Amino acid sequence: MLEQSIINQYDALIFDMDGTLIDTMPSHAKAWEKVGEHLGYPVKGDVMYEFGGATVRTIATETCHRYGIPLELLEEVIRLKRQYGFEMVMENATLLPTFDIVKNNYGKRSMALGTGSHSNMVNMLLDKFDLRQYFNAVVDADMVTTHKPNPETFLQCAERLGVLPNQCLVFEDADLGVQAALNGGMDVFDVRTNTLTRAY
Repeated sequence: MLEQSIINQYDALIFDMDGTLIDTMPSHAKAWEKVGEHLGYPVKGDVMYEFGGATVRTIATETCHRYGIPLELLEEVIRLKRQYGFEMVMENATLLPTFDIVKNNYGKRSMALGTGSHSNMVNMLLDKFDLRQYFNAVVDADMVTTHKPNPETFLQCAERLGVLPNQCLVFEDADLGVQAALNGGMDVFDVRTNTLTRAY
């Protein structure tokens, strides 16, 4: 994980949620499989992993294309995914090692959560793990009009924290999220590879 001496160079920290701060991805993958079982298609979680950081609608649309699900069922696919996803995540999610960074920097610098998940899922997880106290701002999928790799999520976080983008460090686990941070002029730490990429 990242050394505190490097983190100290930034005024604010911004964290993605799924796969970065909270281990929800296996639960989401299982939920996609359950959607397929319900509708009679052999759906796997592969699209979700390829499109990490994208909205459920984007992933659902690609899933329909890939597995031959008629697009007239798209809204039902999204509804089922949200239902199963909520149930599976509520039951199985755990905190990831990145949370240690949150705890170690609590009260020392501003922190925000910038996620492609929707409000009901975000609120459930914030409550489940008692995380609200740690974040000065939360920006979820329902608060933005353009999603990762567009930087709007992270730029909103910086704005709400009152910190310039180039003074923020983003923690991410998905290609779309890494690109969103860089597109917003923010340095980003990829928790998958333990690599820090500077925006400039």
